[in-house]
This record gives sequence, structure tokens and C-alpha cells, in this order.
Amino acid sequence: MYKIILVDDEDEVREGIKQKISWNNHGFELVGDFDNGRDALDAIEQYRPDVIITDICMPFMDGLGLAKAVMERYRDMKVIIVTGYEDFEYAKQAITLKVTEYLLKPINAREFAEYLRKMKQDLDEEHLQKANIAKLRMQLNQSFPLLRERFLEKLVTTRMKNEEIENKMSYFHIQLQGAVNLAIVIDIEMENRSLDIASDGELLRFAAFNIVQEQLEKEQGGVVFQTRDGKLAAILSGDSEEIEVTTQLLADQVQSSLNKYLKLTATIGIGRKYADLQQIPQSFQEAISSIEYRYLLGIDKVISIQDLEFGKGLDQAHFSLWEKQFISALKTGKASVTSEVLSKWFQELKSNSSSIEGCRISIYQMLVSLMNYVVDIGFPNTELVSHSMFAEVAALKTLDEARNYLERTCHELILKLSEQRTTVRTSQMKAAEAYIRENYCNDSFSLNELCSHIFMSISYFSATFKQHTGETFIEYLTRLRLEKAKELLTVTQLKAYDIAARVGYADPQYFSVIFKRNVGITPKEYRQRQKENLLL
Repeated sequence: MYKIILVDDEDEVREGIKQKISWNNHGFELVGDFDNGRDALDAIEQYRPDVIITDICMPFMDGLGLAKAVMERYRDMKVIIVTGYEDFEYAKQAITLKVTEYLLKPINAREFAEYLRKMKQDLDEEHLQKANIAKLRMQLNQSFPLLRERFLEKLVTTRMKNEEIENKMSYFHIQLQGAVNLAIVIDIEMENRSLDIASDGELLRFAAFNIVQEQLEKEQGGVVFQTRDGKLAAILSGDSEEIEVTTQLLADQVQSSLNKYLKLTATIGIGRKYADLQQIPQSFQEAISSIEYRYLLGIDKVISIQDLEFGKGLDQAHFSLWEKQFISALKTGKASVTSEVLSKWFQELKSNSSSIEGCRISIYQMLVSLMNYVVDIGFPNTELVSHSMFAEVAALKTLDEARNYLERTCHELILKLSEQRTTVRTSQMKAAEAYIRENYCNDSFSLNELCSHIFMSISYFSATFKQHTGETFIEYLTRLRLEKAKELLTVTQLKAYDIAARVGYADPQYFSVIFKRNVGITPKEYRQRQKENLLL
């Protein structure tokens, strides 16, 4: 059942239309009638009708003024102009306002009923076209070219050279010719949707993409794409004075269409406007940040960063460079290098005149990077790095206090990690020595086997083992084998080849060569000398 409202300042005409038409039989519900356009416009927000039947000449706001307001705010509503004036100028204005039909009084009930029947068919077809799953599935198989989507994601996440941007945009037939550009990000709340159309989440996202693309790209000259984490994004271009208001209206329309046709709710974030396409990553990050404010404002909202954060926004691409320098400094294990990077970064935060909230967000992101680094290197349980850091930073009053806090935490962490690495390294080396003593008699025993057992790379183990024992793996293994061989030569009557096999040498001749090279005499001579020493 489609909703319809009636607007006419003549009570008799309004009542006549209401009484003559069997609305329900034609698939419509008359949800309200009004005697002027201003009252009708106020009620439209509440009723959200599908069709508006309005007279032209009315007090306060005429029918064309109402049609213009509806066109700007509610793109999916159908407007039917009904008037007793056969004025072609009115008709021309109605056409420019995308009025669906222009009817003359007096109204013929039979003709009007037939028009309503046709209107219902058009509305049914429009809804079917928007939500036709079979058609969408076919379109999904011919979806947007992957290379174009990758370029757009790169454009909004990294700093590209102007020449590269121009070449790529020309190649993909993308035109953004306005004086300024800004980014929109649409995060669809899939879990809040009742499953009355389809349970295929990807197909539903594709349907949403089609609606957004139609409204923001085909009709407004923007460019729409899907991010790798499932969000829909758009870059809009336009006049510096109008783009923010226009974007807000477009975002409202997109949100309304997603709800109307797909029963989806969506939170939409809007970034700031920038003249240089190289600054699009900043606008995109601001749109992402806007969406995060749903934690405070709730879902299903259009949120502009301009309404929430003032001053300079967070440049995510530039922040990533600082993040890399910070992690690289930590990896050196030198407190002085870390202090230098933090000092320069905080100085930049001050000089950029960032907002207090913007500075805190940057510091929170750096804390997250620090926590991820600790997890990545295998020490996630250190008490120095925990979620309590966010509350501690929030309580600090100045950037200098924040820098001192972060610097102190990093210094303590570097010291703690150094101590833990030493402890772990010592434990690993002792385990390696024990494993060598257990397996030295195996002639196939190798460095690869040992490193696999203690889960270390060959190069790192070799350097660490030499530092720990003063010997290489081969030197250590050879010394251990020969010590055992000398012991057996002294206290047993075993043949040299038996002793060789027992200490890990399958070739007796090779055993003799190694023995003489390291001891200075052959195994036979060594045994003889040991006997002579005993007789003495």
C-alpha cells in the first residue's frame, strides 16, 4: 500500500477528491490532507508519502514551491500538480521540477482513478527494479572493474602525485571538475536489517552500491566505489560555497533510499572540502572519523566532521609516516632514537594547531600502534602496555605531559624487552646445548635439525650461539664429540671404529682425521699415551 497526501486550499475540492476516490482499491492510503504547502511540507517528514497531489495556487507556499522543496529533500517522492489554470508557463516550471503529472480541474473521477492505477504500476515497477534480486545477481557478475576500484581506494588512502592522479582519472574516465572535492563514507548496518528480501549479504551490498552509484555518480557527477572492508565511499566535486549543503542533502536522500528500497539502515560520514585532489585522503579519513561518532550519536545518522571537529583535521596518510618512524625507532632498541622521533612528532602536532580532540585521536592511534608492536614481537603480557593507557592519556592536560608519558612508557618498554630478550635468549641457548648433548652421537645430526627444534632461524641462532658459548655450532659439536671419544679411548677397549660410531662419525677414517686435527695425535696414539700415564 503506497501512502499519498492531498494539498488544496479549497475545502470543497479537497473533500470531493477524498470522497470520489476509493484509495485502498487502487493500492493507496490517504494519510493526510492540507490546505497549504507549508503545512504539507512539515507533515511530509512525518508521513514520508510516496505520492503528493497538490494544487498550484495556495497561501503561504504554492504548489510549485512545495514541488521544489520536495525535489531538493525527497528525490523518490512523486508530485502531481492539480490546477484550474491552463497556463503553459506553469507546466514548463512543473517539468523543470520533475513533477510527475500536470492535471486540470475539474477532476474526472474515472480518469483520475485510471491515473492512480497507472501510477501504482509505475511505483511497483520502480520498486521491483530497485530490488530485483535476479537482475542484481546478473549485474553482480559484471560488477565494477577491479582496477578502477583499486585506484580509487589508493586515491583516498595514500598521497599520490598529481600527474599520476590525472593520468589514472583520464584512463578510467573519471571527471571531478569542481573547485573543491570531499569524501563520503557509507557504513551499512547489516545486522539491523530484517531479512525480508534476501539473506545474501554480498548481494544486498551490491544492491546498495547500485542505489548509491545512481544517486551520487550518475546524477551528481561524483565517483562511487566500495572499500575493502565493505563500506561504500564516494568523492563529490562542486562549488566551494554550495558543496557542503548539497552533500548533506544527497546523503539524506541516499539514506532514505537505502531504507525505503532495501530496508537498510546506514551511518554516513562526511569529510571536509579540499581544493587539491592530493588532500582527498584527509577528507576520506575525516569521513571515517565521522562514522566513529555513532558511538555517541547512535546509528542511522548523517554525520559531518565539520559539525563535530574544528580546526585542522587528521591527515592519516601523513600520520602513517610518523607511525613507521616510531615503530622503526622502537625496533632499534635505543631510547634516544625513540625520544627524538617522539619529540619531532609532538612538535608538529603543536605547530599544526590541531584541535585538542584531534591531537588525542592521534596519540590514541600511536598507542594502538605501540600495543600492536608489542603483540607482534611476542610479548603481549607486559604490564607496561595495556588498555588503561587510553584513560591515563585522556587525564593529561598538555601535549608536553602526553609526550613525557609516551616517552617514559617507551623507555621502560625498551628496557623490559631487552631484559626479557636476554632471559629468553639464555633459556633458548641452554635448551640448544641440552639438545646437542642428547643428539651428538647421531651422525645425521645437523644445524637445521637443532634450529627447527628450538624455533629459531639459522642465521639468528648462529650469531646468538657464538655470543653465548664463544664457539660456532660445528666447533661446539666437534669438541663435545671428541671429549666423549677421548673418554671412551681411556676407559674402554672399544675399537676406534666403534668409538667413532658412538660419538657421531659414520666414517672411521674421517673420525681419525678430525681427531688428529684437533688433538694433535691419532686415536691410537692417544690411547697409548693414556695407558703409559696410568702405568706411571
